[in-house]
Amino acid sequence: MNKAVAGFSKLSKEDKINWIANEFFSVPKDAVTTIKQYWNSNEKLQQLHDEFIENTITNFYLPMGIAPNFLVNGNYYSIPMVIEESSVVAAAAKSAKFWSTRGGFKTTVLNSEKIGQVHFIYKGDVQKLELFFKENKPKFFARTASITKNMQKRGGGILDIQLINKTKELDNYFQLHVTFETKDSMGANFINSCLEQLAETLKEESNDLMFFQKKKKTFK
Repeated sequence: MNKAVAGFSKLSKEDKINWIANEFFSVPKDAVTTIKQYWNSNEKLQQLHDEFIENTITNFYLPMGIAPNFLVNGNYYSIPMVIEESSVVAAAAKSAKFWSTRGGFKTTVLNSEKIGQVHFIYKGDVQKLELFFKENKPKFFARTASITKNMQKRGGGILDIQLINKTKELDNYFQLHVTFETKDSMGANFINSCLEQLAETLKEESNDLMFFQKKKKTFK
């Protein structure tokens, strides 16, 4: 690679491929052909692949195997496993068969709640911050409504938002501590999107609070 690339994410898919082919391969034309041969022939499915992650140029295929005989809570399951190491599938299948003759696996869902935090530094009057949070807490829920509506239809969403004073651990350190219910989903993207919006709302709504603190300092 001879130089860094600027604005790569803004390039078209075709331009991304051409850049990579020309920068990293001695025969760019062959590289382009190889990259494109793994595209899905179904354009709609390929579009889904393209939208999964940033800067998609092609698809990466791995073999899918089956590990059978998983006895879980009284029911037998065959587990699909996508991995390049054959011994992993073999070991899983052997373990499943071994434990199936000994009662199998028992599972219990203890809780599907998850937490996330927005961390920030605040050097002003703590009581002012607490009052600010109490007054603006409804806005935190309202500003995330478009993100949480689908999760709420499944019985999930944001359960609570708390202001946590962490100044005993670090000077001027506070958190927005958020509890989520994500039901059957892992919820990582959902949680991150909510936290990003909460951070943006905190920044927008705290302008008056910060302005008050700055004015207060000028009169000392």
